Amino acid sequence: MRNSTAGAYGGLAGGLLTTGVMTAGRRTGLLHKTLAEHAKDWLDLITGARRHIGDRGITFVEQANHLGAAAAFGSGYGLLRSRLPLPALLAGALYGGCLYAVNIAGIAPRMGLTEGETAAPTAVSVQRLTMHVLFGVTTALVAERLMDQPRYRRQK
Repeated sequence: MRNSTAGAYGGLAGGLLTTGVMTAGRRTGLLHKTLAEHAKDWLDLITGARRHIGDRGITFVEQANHLGAAAAFGSGYGLLRSRLPLPALLAGALYGGCLYAVNIAGIAPRMGLTEGETAAPTAVSVQRLTMHVLFGVTTALVAERLMDQPRYRRQK
């Protein structure tokens, strides 16, 4: 399978896993307000969607957006894989950390999606970073299994 396609499948797996972890974390009280909840509120703020499609509808839209972004970012991982001469676990963790730095620490506050990582409580920032590293690692491990020729093999 082409690396970009394998990465997209890996990204979907990572997106589904992080959704499950965030949902379970919120239900058990272990996690603070998640990025998904911020995204739902942000979508409603800019579109007024809750009034028209309700909370379930906006949850559906946010989740579709989340999984679409996960597949796109996963595909990006697949395309970059040949330039990451690292074991999949490490490459995925690095990729997830970079996604956090660019998207959450950099872009999200400028869009008004979050308050910014320097303004957020440390626990919230750590939670967000952890979710992105989990996404990256899952993406990498799944993609690596699906790639025709994984790009890194440890020499013995």
